[in-house]
Amino acid sequence: MKQILLTGLVSLGLVSYSDAGLITTYSNRANFDAAISPLPTTLEDFTDTYHFPISTGVLNSATNLPGINLFPGDIQAGVTYSTPIGYNFFFNIDSGGAYVGGFLDAFFGGDPNRELTITFDSPVSAFGFDTNHRMGTDFDIAIEFTSGPNFIQNFGVTNSTSMEFFGFQSSAADISQVTLSGNGDSVFAFVLDNFTFTNDPAAAVPEPSTFALLGIGGLALVGYGWRRKRQQAA
Repeated sequence: MKQILLTGLVSLGLVSYSDAGLITTYSNRANFDAAISPLPTTLEDFTDTYHFPISTGVLNSATNLPGINLFPGDIQAGVTYSTPIGYNFFFNIDSGGAYVGGFLDAFFGGDPNRELTITFDSPVSAFGFDTNHRMGTDFDIAIEFTSGPNFIQNFGVTNSTSMEFFGFQSSAADISQVTLSGNGDSVFAFVLDNFTFTNDPAAAVPEPSTFALLGIGGLALVGYGWRRKRQQAA
């Protein structure tokens, strides 16, 4: 039994597990900005004009679609926006409708399950965006963490052309992906602008030598327990 316990301790020394961070939500951008300060952030305004349709269903800093005047570097690095390929204007950067410059959207186009997936290049601790009545009366959001259960919740949207902010902050830099979808009472499946996310420092990774020392120490403990057991038996 002692050997099994010590072996378990060795395993715990080599691999650590953590639960998902706790999410704090914000409806005021100024409060959100104050809470995440002094972390550096990236703000994506989806250019200053329209580009549609995004026929690949994928939008990031490498997107190159000359036919709609969308080129590498037009979108900020650090995140990929994607939705399943569909019909007609299933994925777009639009303009107008009280939005300044471009905004990201999708028409349902006969697909009631259309949703936006936002994948971060590396885990972040916070993100937020603006939207308005074009999103519909509410939307569902699912936040996926590097470990632990997802955060899933529904949020209501005010029936107004004015911009409404939705911000989400985790207690750790562990947000890896976000899924967003409207409820179907608008022609748009999703609408967002001014997408902001934190640029969190990379988590420290133990040196290989540290893992080796942990392993050697664990083996020494196991050997010590086995030797004591033999001495007691004698």
